[in-house]
Amino acid sequence: AAPTAKMYINGKFMESQSDKKIPIHNPATNEIVGYTPECTQEEMESAVAAASAAYPAWRETPIQSRVRVYLKYQQLVRENMDDVARLITLEQGKTMADARG
Repeated sequence: AAPTAKMYINGKFMESQSDKKIPIHNPATNEIVGYTPECTQEEMESAVAAASAAYPAWRETPIQSRVRVYLKYQQLVRENMDDVARLITLEQGKTMADARG
């Protein structure tokens, strides 16, 4: 069976309490390669509240520190480019070369 993505709320991965799932299709084959949960109203409100609570501290974080976060993200994408490209190929139907950029 295709996997269901977890939600990421307030620094934690969690399963949705919703029984509704949105299928993710490989456009080249129409195969279902995964599902994303259709979160509940409470889960959505929890995510918004967590983001709102985190924003003041992020806003006050010096630009040099924020840049380091984004550079680390860039490094992780580059280190995992084959996996990222494979997922883009599955979800969007792009060729591996195109998915790698």
